[in-house]
Amino acid sequence: MRKVRYVTMACAVMALYVVAPEQAALAQPQEKPAVAPLPRTINLTEEQRYIIKENIKDMTVEKAPSNAPETVGDVVPADIKLYSLPSLAANKVAQARSHMFYVKEGNRAIVLVSPEDRRVADIIH
Repeated sequence: MRKVRYVTMACAVMALYVVAPEQAALAQPQEKPAVAPLPRTINLTEEQRYIIKENIKDMTVEKAPSNAPETVGDVVPADIKLYSLPSLAANKVAQARSHMFYVKEGNRAIVLVSPEDRRVADIIH
């Protein structure tokens, strides 16, 4: 009995593809293409993240709104002010020297930004 149901079901599906292939395509769930996040442009160790965080935490900088970008690869809007890393942090973490940063309101995440294209390079929580 199961074999008959399976064959009947298979025939019905095949008939749908033969008779109305455009309707068969519509019946299938549409998947969104997977978009891979952009790769990090900077790779920091935990020690380097700590150095940057410690050097920035007591700075008086204008906080970016809590809805400011916080995903690697996102473009930072022009209305968000970027700051240079403090010289001590820039000297100790050479690969971050060319990057700018902003601090988000709320979670106080430090967002490193590539100044060439204003894309988020890394986030330090």
